[in-house]
Amino acid sequence: MEQEIEVKLPVLPTELVVECYLEEGKPIRLALSESAGYFEGAQPVIINNAKVTITKNGSQVIPLAFKVVVDNKNEKITNYQSSHVIQSQPGDVYTLTITDPAGRRVTGSTTVLPPAPLDSVGYKFNDKPEESQEAYLYIRWQDDATRENFYRLLTHKNDSTGVDSEMDAEINDRLRNGQKIIYTTTYRFDRGDTLNIKLFHLDRAYYDFISSVEDARRSNGNPFAQPVTIKSTVAGGFGVFTHLNYNTRELIIK
Repeated sequence: MEQEIEVKLPVLPTELVVECYLEEGKPIRLALSESAGYFEGAQPVIINNAKVTITKNGSQVIPLAFKVVVDNKNEKITNYQSSHVIQSQPGDVYTLTITDPAGRRVTGSTTVLPPAPLDSVGYKFNDKPEESQEAYLYIRWQDDATRENFYRLLTHKNDSTGVDSEMDAEINDRLRNGQKIIYTTTYRFDRGDTLNIKLFHLDRAYYDFISSVEDARRSNGNPFAQPVTIKSTVAGGFGVFTHLNYNTRELIIK
């Protein structure tokens, strides 16, 4: 027995959507588009006539010009650029301001955090015969007891042809404040794998953003799950504006 129910979806005004990650030693790249309805397709509406600026410590204004750049390696497209190379110190503050001819305005702010140093990374094989053995990873670092900290761990295979990670974990220090943090994986890595491990030190806003994205991904298509709202790091629109600070280590499984 089944019954069809017609649900009328509300028509919501479109809003600006922004994605911008500031990385040390790299020029600024920003993607700006417009929100669309769930059933309107996945093709984004590119905004090409906005005024976009990033200001460092309230004084150095960096304008971004409209220019579409396709990054095939990371499968990303950005449409606002600056040749300004990010060089910062912990405590520096970057603010984002976007206005468009329709009067919409998006703002954001991010503070540069100190990097979280990796103490050690390693692996251990299970007890199966050598030809079928798999290894787990362990990654260790020291948490700073003087502040609330949020981290993200990413691991990619150097020989991977895609951008999908082998491991992606969000971690906070709520139960391990000031202690050595040890993160371990399941047995999933093979002899001969070359892994690139990145430990990010995040601010609370970006941690909440990626956590809400992951929660939304898990609940998508599940009729019994609660809907999840993506937590943006910007005001006046959707999206993320943050500074990425990370340490990286290469590990070869032998």
